[in-house]
Amino acid sequence: MVVDAAADLCRLGYCDCEALNILRKTAVQLGTTVHRQSGVRLCVLEIDGERIIFPPTPRLVEESKPNAASIILAPNQGDSLHEQILAPRALAPSPLEAAVVLTVAADLKDSPPQPFDLARQVRVLSTKFQFVEFSLQKAALSRRRVAVPPDLLGLGSDKATEELLRANFQLVGKEDDVSGEHLLKRRDEIEKTYLVNLAHFGKIILQGNREAFERAVLELRDEVKKFQYTASLKLDETIMKNCDEVVVRLLPIVKQKPPVRWLATLGGNPSDDQLRRRLEEDLQAAYKNASHYLGRIEIRLIFKDITVQMLRDDEFRKAAEKAKLYLNEMYEEYGAARERL
Repeated sequence: MVVDAAADLCRLGYCDCEALNILRKTAVQLGTTVHRQSGVRLCVLEIDGERIIFPPTPRLVEESKPNAASIILAPNQGDSLHEQILAPRALAPSPLEAAVVLTVAADLKDSPPQPFDLARQVRVLSTKFQFVEFSLQKAALSRRRVAVPPDLLGLGSDKATEELLRANFQLVGKEDDVSGEHLLKRRDEIEKTYLVNLAHFGKIILQGNREAFERAVLELRDEVKKFQYTASLKLDETIMKNCDEVVVRLLPIVKQKPPVRWLATLGGNPSDDQLRRRLEEDLQAAYKNASHYLGRIEIRLIFKDITVQMLRDDEFRKAAEKAKLYLNEMYEEYGAARERL
């Protein structure tokens, strides 16, 4: 057997890597050799001296059919096909080694075959950039404010006291280990490294940087998961600590003037313990627990293509030039085949 083993032929649809592997392994099992010769484009099969000749089907161009035309030649008395192909030695094909198949497989992995139909040509716009929506949502725990019931906030004796109390309703401090600031910093680093901001249009990424960008985002996702797992206990402790501090500040005022909505359950003359318990319950409900905040942290990542209309838009061109990009370097247009469905 003599074949032409090349990645380009696989992309054209003359063969595939799996078939080359099967042929080579079968030859090893049978104690024979599959040879390779560049430029082989015709199939010749010899059975008991009878030769069947037929062209291989390039599956990129057309579908392979079982009733394809073939030529059958009657048995002859001359040299066998095997002898004719493998001699003279100067033109003899080389064996199909395992290393050759591995090389073909690696080439196809880097640039895999595509199911195009060369008979259907279309105009294609190929841009070197894509729009990216990239955000880390609800990770800034230090910027979260607790929605404490309004009737508790309004109990301060004067405006200055109310402002002081409001300042203590921050969920966690910015410098706290569970603030989430390190996640935001990492997000900003990724954005600064890979994305370009087009004023009034959004952020774009160079296609060649997308793989490295997605790896960095995947690493950030892992950091978020680790943070959600490890920060839970400490965040609960921090929330309880801050909640207790607010209870201490508000309790003296609540004792003097309990909220009207408490009257139905506590009566008109509640004890100090009842007031403290009810105040703690209200504030704990307002502060919630760690899972409420950590479970909402998520990364949003969406890619969108640049359209022809944008490339023709004068404002888009100005925004691109301001970002040190130029339209004639951002895309190319050419004829191409449609994908075979």
